[in-house]
This record gives sequence, C-alpha cells and structure tokens, in this order.
Amino acid sequence: MDPFAGETAAAPPTPPAIVVEGLHEVFRLYSERPPGIKERLQGRRAHYTEFHALSGIDITIGPGERVGLIGHNGSGKSTLLKCMARILPADQGRVVLNGRVATLLELGAGFSPDLSGRENIYLNGSILGLSRKQITAAFDSIVDFAGVRDFIDMPVRNYSSGMYVRLGFAIAVHVDPDILLVDEVLSVGDAAFQQKSMSAMKALAESGKTVVLVSHDLAAMRSLCQRGIVLNHGQVAFDGPIEQALTHYERIVAGGRSGPAAVEHVAHASEGDQRARITAVRLELPEHDGLPRGRPPALPSGTKARLAVEAVCVEDLIGEGGLTVGFTLRRPDLPSPVYETRTSWRVTYLAPPPPGTPLRVVFDLQLNLLTGTYVVDVELGNAETDLVHDLRREALELSVEAEPYDVGISPLGVSLTVDNPEGIWPPDSLPPPPEQGGPRVHALRDDPDRPSRESADTSGWVGPAPRDGR
Repeated sequence: MDPFAGETAAAPPTPPAIVVEGLHEVFRLYSERPPGIKERLQGRRAHYTEFHALSGIDITIGPGERVGLIGHNGSGKSTLLKCMARILPADQGRVVLNGRVATLLELGAGFSPDLSGRENIYLNGSILGLSRKQITAAFDSIVDFAGVRDFIDMPVRNYSSGMYVRLGFAIAVHVDPDILLVDEVLSVGDAAFQQKSMSAMKALAESGKTVVLVSHDLAAMRSLCQRGIVLNHGQVAFDGPIEQALTHYERIVAGGRSGPAAVEHVAHASEGDQRARITAVRLELPEHDGLPRGRPPALPSGTKARLAVEAVCVEDLIGEGGLTVGFTLRRPDLPSPVYETRTSWRVTYLAPPPPGTPLRVVFDLQLNLLTGTYVVDVELGNAETDLVHDLRREALELSVEAEPYDVGISPLGVSLTVDNPEGIWPPDSLPPPPEQGGPRVHALRDDPDRPSRESADTSGWVGPAPRDGR
C-alpha cells in the first residue's frame, strides 16, 4: 500500500523577486584626464583612486514587497538600483531577477528626443518585451495617466521636465512589470501627479508586484514602503520595518552634526589634484533659531541662507595664481544646474594662504526655489588656469517647500487678473451648477462635506448674478 496515497504534492516555493549576493561596485576617480590610446602606447598611465560605491551587499526581496532604499548622498542607493536594473555590471558578486523589470531611474532615460511621445511609447514598450498589440491596448491608459494627450505627437525634446517624467512613469506602470525600480525622479511632478504615482505603485504592490524606491521624501517612504534598507558608505547599515529604518537613518544623519540652524557637509570622495582641499561645507540659516537634529526639514521657499566653505592649502601654491571657490546648485532630476557661481566670476581673486592656514568663503543667498530636493557641488581651484584642486559633488542636500499650486524650479511672483463677463468663482465660494454657466469642477461642489447651497458663502464670487435669480 502506498503510504503517500491521497496526499497532494506541495507546491514549489515562490522564488524571490530580487537576490543580491556579495555585490561590489568600484569606480575610478581620476585626478586628470585619462590617457588616450597613443598616450598609453607611450607608457603614460593615469593616476586615479578607487571609490568603493558598494561593498559586499547581500539583499533578498520577495514578490510583492515594497522596499525603500534610504541613505545620504553617496551612500550607494542609486548605484545599487542601477545594478538591480543591470545597467551597471557587478564588479564582484551577482544580481538575480525573477520577472519583467520596469525602471524609472533618470529623467527621460530610454526616450529618443527626436521621436514623438506616441513613438516613444511603442519604443519603450518593445524594449520591455511587449508586442505591438499589447502596447496598443495600453496606449490610451498610458496617455491619460501622463496627461499628455494634446502633445502626444510632438517630439519629446520639446516636452517639459514634468511631461518627460509623467510619460516615463506612465509607461513603466502600465507595461505590467513584475518588478518596478524607481529612483529620485518624481519630485518634478506636481502634487496631484505625485499622489497618483504613489497610488499606482501601491496598486502594483497589492497585486503582487515588487516595488523598490529610492527617494529623499521620507513621508513618501512611510506611505508606500513596508520595509526599509539603510545604506551607509556602500554597506547595509539596517534592514527591517520602514519606521525602524527611518529612525536608524535619522541617527546616522544626526551623528556628527555640530550645531543647530545649519545643514552640514557629509563626506564624499573628492576629485582634483588635492593640492588644496575643502575641509568643511555648511549651509547656515541666520533667520532660523535652530533645526531639529535628525531629519532635515523642508525649508520654506525664499529662506535666506549662508553657504560657508572652508578650505586649506596642502602644498605651497603662492606664485601659481589666485584661488577660486564656487558652488553649483542643482536638482538631481534635471540636466542643467539651477544656479552656479565662482568668486573669480565675480572678479574676486583669492591669494593662496600658506599650507595649513584655513581659508573661509561665505556666499549669502536666498532660496527662491519651488518644491523639490536640491544638492550643492562645491569646487576649489586655480582662478587663472581652471585647474581643479578639490571638487565635492553633492556636498550638501536641502529640501525646499513652496506653495502647492506652483510647479517648476523658481517662483516668478505671478499674480492673477481675469476679465470675463461671465464671472469667476474662487474656491471659497459656491458657483452655480454647470447648466447655468458654473465650472464643472470646483472645490466646494466636489467636497462631500461642503455646506449646502443655501448655507454656502457666495459673497466671494465675482461676476453676474446666477442665472436662476438666486
């Protein structure tokens, strides 16, 4: 008699969505231009240092998990995500993926600028393994989600940054991926699109898909992710529930911060010949009594700030020309800098101090920026030869929060004047119904908790009396 008669064979275990084993990623930081083929044949070798972006990462992510990668700039988050997407080959170790992968790592990545939005949808869908029939079936949904129907046949090189990322994200979530990898690119969308994006990623995860998110928006991490992986200097510092991960990250950020009302430099690999070095970078906020330790808050648009850069000469540079100190403010999701200046551009030349003597330069500025995450690169060099002594990329990171109805980079102080004989209805006054000329969408009318028409305040609307005489 068969002892196993009547028993059902156990189903095979579900394989993990992502497996990262012993992953190392090493970059070369050249102190000068790498030699060409001719120079190599002549025996010239470039001088470089090795920067270990990832050092022995071991991670297993199961199907349907929503995982946030958390860490300061330079901790290895984006590098790890690119290795997961197989954009970067592993120098050591391996990455195993089970399922179709959709990525949104850089603004416009995978788009051909001379093709239209329509053509790029079909191109991206084909790259992700979909047939033309499948892409056609999802086409209208992609276009409506991205909100670019009026521009769908326009070359994407003419798209704004917001349109770029909306279309890229819409394609990524509508190709039915098993794994969605998203880097810090959603800050260019307005508040409504960011909320729609989060809802789409939650829906993917709840349907059994895997989502891995890199973002400096910790509120978004709390809302979307169940699990947090904290990276610090290329290694996993914590892996566990999202709230515990955020607490661990806050402890890392708080460590080494010397005082309130300042955002301090986090050490990164330097570029340049290192004959003079940047020793400290601080963003001081003279109008703030103090910033809480831990998570840096979003600064209000228009905040006055003071960027302080401290440097020291390692070698004797006297007689080689003046020094220049400068900074670049940029947003990681945009190709062009928001602002850039140098002391030499402002006809201010700095005499090199003796080796070991500190030098301090302070830039007073006003953060006239719209909502987003920004980073600051700081450079120290020779004002006459443009030779770079020290360059610190992403020396500082700051978040700015502006009014929710403005989208872009800089507020333009826009005021609104409307001349319409049929009237306008501000959001705090109840307009007539659409059949009497009122707008179809209105805050009070669409709010289920709004007051009744009889009790609503109609004194704020501008225009003729409602056509029904009330």
